Amino acid sequence: MYVPTPTQHDPRPTGQPWWLVIGPGFAALIGLFLLTVIYRFDGESPLRIDLGMSGQALLLNGLVSYLVAAAIAFPAGLLLGARFPTSVTVPALVLMLMGVLLVAFVPGSGLLLVGRVLNGLGAGAVLGVTVALIRRLQTGRGVAAGVAAGLGVLALAIAPVLGGLLSDATGFRVVYVVAALFVLLALVVAGVLGIVTLAKPKPLPHA
Repeated sequence: MYVPTPTQHDPRPTGQPWWLVIGPGFAALIGLFLLTVIYRFDGESPLRIDLGMSGQALLLNGLVSYLVAAAIAFPAGLLLGARFPTSVTVPALVLMLMGVLLVAFVPGSGLLLVGRVLNGLGAGAVLGVTVALIRRLQTGRGVAAGVAAGLGVLALAIAPVLGGLLSDATGFRVVYVVAALFVLLALVVAGVLGIVTLAKPKPLPHA
């Protein structure tokens, strides 16, 4: 009598390779860094001073707008990120790059809101993709979630310190130029990993 082998009736999902988390995860850390970098470690903001904004205007245009945009984009990244991680991550990083460059070269406070909204949309989407990919991991899910959460908190905490020191030495625009270089790097990493994933041979369906 024929007995089917276990591999022919293995119901477990294949999941996503762990290294696919690197691109959106790196981008999510940059997004969290950009969230709090508008403030210095003492609560002041070189950006507010240079653009001649009030504290309330910076709060609304720089922080609240970022959080609202991220909250809007996060569900899209969470729902689509597991199946189409590269297709979601790359456009999100393009939005982040546009937003960072806009803030870096913004002539006044008027366009700051647009730049921060673009930043927030991209950051929320890549954060959703990161969470979705971690949830699909077959092994090491708890470790990956813990590491990602720890690095995220570190990015939020260290941004006002590093951003403040660099802003005091060179001006706030340099902070965003440097951030744009990291976003560009994350874009390259996400694109390369996406190409590798597409080129990887697909497993043959079991009989």
